[in-house]
Amino acid sequence: MAKIKPNEPCPCGSGKEFAACHGPKVIYNQPPTISQRIALKVIPEPDPDTRSVFIRTGNGTVLLQGYDTSISLDCGKCGASLVVGLAPEQVVNMVIRCNQCGSFNETVK
Repeated sequence: MAKIKPNEPCPCGSGKEFAACHGPKVIYNQPPTISQRIALKVIPEPDPDTRSVFIRTGNGTVLLQGYDTSISLDCGKCGASLVVGLAPEQVVNMVIRCNQCGSFNETVK
């Protein structure tokens, strides 16, 4: 992948220079400070072969990490963060199994 110079136009199409737009997010890659928490809807375990269920393996509870927003989508049962830094409309129609309590959480449609 080719490197983007700081004074080149940002590939997102904003018209800004890369250094003033997405450059800091790419360079520093810091997770955002959470200012809004949204509890997801807890549902029964889906029947096999009806829906895909996303399961985090290993330690921790965050399945998806983004850098665009300060929103955390949390388990509706125990409050653990499951999706951080992404807007709710970026993760639609998903079922996420909480790695902390085992409940199944549905994202908005």
